[in-house]
Amino acid sequence: MASSETGSEAADAALKKLEAGIELFHGDRVAEARTEFEAVIAAGAVSRLTSRARDYLAACDRAEAAKDGKGNDAFLEAVMARNDGDLEGALKICTAGSRTRDGRFVYLASCIRALLGESAPALDSLAKAVELDPTNRVRAFHDSDFDSLNEDERFLSLVHDHSDGG
Repeated sequence: MASSETGSEAADAALKKLEAGIELFHGDRVAEARTEFEAVIAAGAVSRLTSRARDYLAACDRAEAAKDGKGNDAFLEAVMARNDGDLEGALKICTAGSRTRDGRFVYLASCIRALLGESAPALDSLAKAVELDPTNRVRAFHDSDFDSLNEDERFLSLVHDHSDGG
């Protein structure tokens, strides 16, 4: 009984932090809101609360990117650099500031690292990209950027969803 009360208290605390973060976010206090959302995720609260906190963290990233004038343009810039063969430049764009919490940038960074032959960092980035956006699992499965990792057990584990027991 005590453990369920503790779990309930933790969920209540996480909900309060989430609500506070939402209020701060809508009050245009994005940095403070981010702290609240990160606390919800760090607490490992109820999955629907952590999912909502992740959604708001992504919104914080977009709001901050819009303020610094580097929203979607930065992603386009990174893709163009990658396509032009400037892998180091593209990687630098992808790993700047809050972009390390944006699934698009993290996924692109994992592709670039794979192309550079940096297997372990590529797999670390891919794991984070899949965590941020599960559709990245399917993208990676079909992405030729990861051809060098097709036989790697960790890569295979990341691109094949085993949550259904199969």
